[in-house]
Amino acid sequence: MTREQILRLYLDDDKLIDEGYLREGEGNQAAWSDHLNNKMVTVIKDAIEGVVGGESQALMTRKINKYLDRNL
Repeated sequence: MTREQILRLYLDDDKLIDEGYLREGEGNQAAWSDHLNNKMVTVIKDAIEGVVGGESQALMTRKINKYLDRNL
């Protein structure tokens, strides 16, 4: 499974639409190279990249927290 396929699986979750992170149908059209101005998509992409790259959970958590602290 590619990173893009994994991303689409996560973005296909209705909860993201219900909570207002994505608009209806936006997740189905997402591509890894898209530069959506969406913090949730960026965090999900960073997490996928960390898992695929073999990063530890602690390192991924620090990176995500650092991103969120800078961009909130």
